[in-house]
Amino acid sequence: MVDMLASRHLSILRRIPALSLMVALSYPALAAQQPSTPEASALQQTSTPGASAAQQPSTPEASAARQIPPGIAVDSVRKTVDLPGYVTTGQNEGKTLGEYEVKQTFEFGGRVADWTGSRSMWSSYVNVDSGPRLLEQTLDMHSADHTGFLFDDLTLGNFGYGGDPNNITRLQIQKGTLYNFQGNFRRDKNFFDYDLLANPLNPPTSNPNRPVLTSPHLFETTRRMTDFSLNLFNQSPVQLRLGYGHYVNDGTSYSSIHQGTDALLFQPTQNRSDNYQAGVSFRLLPRTSLNYDQFYTHYKNDSSWQLAGLPFVLPNGTPVDLGLPFDTVTGNPCSTPVQANGAANPSCNGFLSYTKFSPIRNSYPVEQFSFQSAYFRKLDMSGRASYSGSDSDRPSYSETFDGLISKSGLRLSTETGPAKARRVNATVDYGLTIHVTDKFRIVDDFRFSDFRIPGTWAPAENDFFAANMLTPPNVYDPATCPPPFTAAACPQHTSKSGPDVIQAAVNNYLGQDSKINTFELEYDLTKNVSAHLGYRYQRRDITNRFSYVTVNTFFPNLNTRGGCTQVVNNVCTQTTVLLNESDSTEINGHSGLFGITARPVSNLRVTFDTEFYSADNTFTRVVPRQFQDYSVRLTYKPRNWIDFGSAIVIHEGRNNVSDVGHLDHNRSYGFNASVNPGGSYS
Repeated sequence: MVDMLASRHLSILRRIPALSLMVALSYPALAAQQPSTPEASALQQTSTPGASAAQQPSTPEASAARQIPPGIAVDSVRKTVDLPGYVTTGQNEGKTLGEYEVKQTFEFGGRVADWTGSRSMWSSYVNVDSGPRLLEQTLDMHSADHTGFLFDDLTLGNFGYGGDPNNITRLQIQKGTLYNFQGNFRRDKNFFDYDLLANPLNPPTSNPNRPVLTSPHLFETTRRMTDFSLNLFNQSPVQLRLGYGHYVNDGTSYSSIHQGTDALLFQPTQNRSDNYQAGVSFRLLPRTSLNYDQFYTHYKNDSSWQLAGLPFVLPNGTPVDLGLPFDTVTGNPCSTPVQANGAANPSCNGFLSYTKFSPIRNSYPVEQFSFQSAYFRKLDMSGRASYSGSDSDRPSYSETFDGLISKSGLRLSTETGPAKARRVNATVDYGLTIHVTDKFRIVDDFRFSDFRIPGTWAPAENDFFAANMLTPPNVYDPATCPPPFTAAACPQHTSKSGPDVIQAAVNNYLGQDSKINTFELEYDLTKNVSAHLGYRYQRRDITNRFSYVTVNTFFPNLNTRGGCTQVVNNVCTQTTVLLNESDSTEINGHSGLFGITARPVSNLRVTFDTEFYSADNTFTRVVPRQFQDYSVRLTYKPRNWIDFGSAIVIHEGRNNVSDVGHLDHNRSYGFNASVNPGGSYS
């Protein structure tokens, strides 16, 4: 199989000529697993890692695609391991071990990768290296008469191990109707170093010349995701389900901070999330299911920031970082950052130290009740109600800067302050279908959603000033700094120095009440033609409030800088309302719906749907007040081994009020064909 990926990686290959050669050998340990069941087929697919095996049903085309002869496959710089399987013993019936029929396959291979140009770009976009690989391993154990001691069916699959950035393991165990267990593990290694991102692009005319060769926002992280689900008594009147998911994202990353100049920060990343689920279903009435579920997610972020290095030295021997930007022609970080004796200029913008710690703890509890019922002969109903009260806390924020911002003379700064937000969300969905006749149906869906998010933050900042990085900043003390405030112990302010103390109160609120009702009439015109006509009404009430108030304190000298006038005991206090807004928006939207489905012949299906929407208001300027959506989809199967499909989707939107004049459109046209003549070709 040769795949040159001419369109997908064209721009990359122009910069990085590369070849990745995959050699795959398939070996049946006991017997090859036949991809004939949904579970077995799902284990051999390489779709979204988060999808479970039960959500990836097998198709004849997919099974045939995996049964290809052994040989050599050339895979040009694919980042994900999505080569089709090399199953060549699919007709092997397996072996019987005790009370189980066992089938197992191993596929070993290797990659030979070569690249020229930028290694960082190769790793950012491809991230594939040479070495041996476990391309795929599958194990299937089945008890034909359902007499297994602990289980009747066991399916295990692995691929990508040995050096590729994406690895997956899937396990499914089932014992008749007693239980069904599924477990998944995924690991993704992510590397990014696009060297132009956040790069100051220092000119060669700077003295000294210090080019930045990698992105200041480089990261190399690993994401590990594990989840388990257990369903008990699947065919009983009372059914139980349990679930757990564990998510970890950690590794090395970098960022930058601007304090007079931009310093490179080392940012160890550590995020963790734990998800729990427990539920019960009752099927005590015919064709009726009642379900209750509890979900809980706990998220923890312990990322931190610190200076990545101190490459320069002040005249007194103190290490210092003069920042990433170096353009002495324009005075960045200053006109003479390095003195004649090789020491760093203490009057430049620079960092002696910088730390930041911002731990975040989020808690998401959700409870949900749902039901489905066809108890009444001509009435189908379903509904769901859920409630969540989530909390997000940042209890111990801390940021410390030690260095110099030459413009204001800021020498030392500390900032602390807790932050907290809460999201309360209630959602109700209800739908019913009335079968008036065998051909005529009335469908109504109603959705109610209400959420509110209040948040608070109380930051406190203390700033200290000095003339350069060799001079310690002075702390104001009335005893050592009397009027006229010229003593050596007084703070060294300039006219551009900011407040010495900043205390603030931030309060935000966002809430929305939404109600949507969709009413449709469906009619089967003939055996092969059906149509629907409907109306949708939507009402949204959005409320937002923002308040940001600061209290600034100015110590001598120059205690009236920044326009401060309220001086008491030589200390000036200034209260500023930076933001105080409250707004509410009411939106009423109306949609007309129409659609028709026709099957002129048994192997041809055509579907047309359209929606005409109009509203009296919008929340943002780029949201259309009116739009029209049209979609046409066609599927055609002239033979059992060939499928054709096409789709046309057109969106036209506008918000043409006098002060906006917004117009948008989105038109997409698609066509697909699948040919599977049988055997080993598709």
